[in-house]
Amino acid sequence: MIDDLTTEEEQSTIFESFSDVALCTLAVALLLVTLLAINITQNLDVQINRNTFSGGVMRPSFHLECTVPDFSATTVEELAVERALFAGTPYVAVHLFSPSLALIATDVREGGTVALGEDETFAQQQDLSLYQFMRLVPGIDPGSFEVAGQKTALLLPSILDKQMVYEPNSAEGYRANSDRRLTKRMLTQLWPVYSNPTYPARRPEDYSQARTRIFVESKTVEGPAGEEHHIVIGHSVYKVPEALDDGSLAWLGGFSSGLTEMVFLGETWSDAGRRTNKRIEFFEKAGYDACAAAYREYAFPSQDAPELEPVRETLRQLGYPEGRIEQRSRDAIGQRQASVALLSGNIAENRGGFLPPLLAHPDAWAAYIRNGQKNPVDPPKWFYSDFLDKLGFDRLTIERASP
Repeated sequence: MIDDLTTEEEQSTIFESFSDVALCTLAVALLLVTLLAINITQNLDVQINRNTFSGGVMRPSFHLECTVPDFSATTVEELAVERALFAGTPYVAVHLFSPSLALIATDVREGGTVALGEDETFAQQQDLSLYQFMRLVPGIDPGSFEVAGQKTALLLPSILDKQMVYEPNSAEGYRANSDRRLTKRMLTQLWPVYSNPTYPARRPEDYSQARTRIFVESKTVEGPAGEEHHIVIGHSVYKVPEALDDGSLAWLGGFSSGLTEMVFLGETWSDAGRRTNKRIEFFEKAGYDACAAAYREYAFPSQDAPELEPVRETLRQLGYPEGRIEQRSRDAIGQRQASVALLSGNIAENRGGFLPPLLAHPDAWAAYIRNGQKNPVDPPKWFYSDFLDKLGFDRLTIERASP
């Protein structure tokens, strides 16, 4: 009996243990099925944007400053064209800095910029005329969020006080100090959101839904050594990867953030023979005739602008390449007009005809962007390796799908 009882107890224990295991297995299986169902439901509520990219963890920042150089005070041959075109006339320059260069102390020695601290390295800066900067502006949306009932910019402007050396190889040299007040004025004139206070120390949850956006197109052309790749931001064209290697796009490093979206709008094209391109064609079809006409004259200028003749003649005397004289002349006039307008206090009230077309016709440009986002296309392979990866924009963005 004792043996029988012992056997029954052992068998009962084994049976109960098996039941427990089976029950636990079933419970785990049900949990996994539930999690899978929840995951599938969530996947139905979100969508991956295959043409929008993000990167980094900090709030995006923009390091820049303005100077007003007097080219009549320069002597070096490298500035001969600037002296001839702008000596005695207002000239505003805009300098865009990489984050690494913005945050360290530097000096100019033997014709180059060097870090004062030991073992410090940095990416370079890009120096633009005001008019060149205005061509870049339409491609950047700073983004905004609401504070105390008014919009404030998401993209933080970092206005620097670095002295700019225009003649690094000269014994005496020529240097120009930064103008913080002018830089602030320029920001408010070109991006109205900067007219309101900017809050750098807000809690992340306050601006977590806001986004800074950079609208980019690719452009592929056949060069002497084969296929050449470019990216287009606003009206500005950069050859890659060269523009990243020489520092021309180093300023974009400050934009690398989970709150920044690099939006790819597709491959652009141009047909000089028909005086048209992808943007002009869209503006005409969408009914933005004024923008289309302005863009055509901007991209394919006619030769019937007598007010440009003195500038053309100056450039010819300097031996400037004939094929580039027309565009350089128009850029010079645009730079003069833009500088006068900004220095006098208000670009908006002194528009004239100098604004680049995308800046002069923001509604048409906004429609073009919406069309590109509505019909997304995958970027070419080189866009990843030669551009996005080098800047740290290596993550696809995700958003909730429309109901």
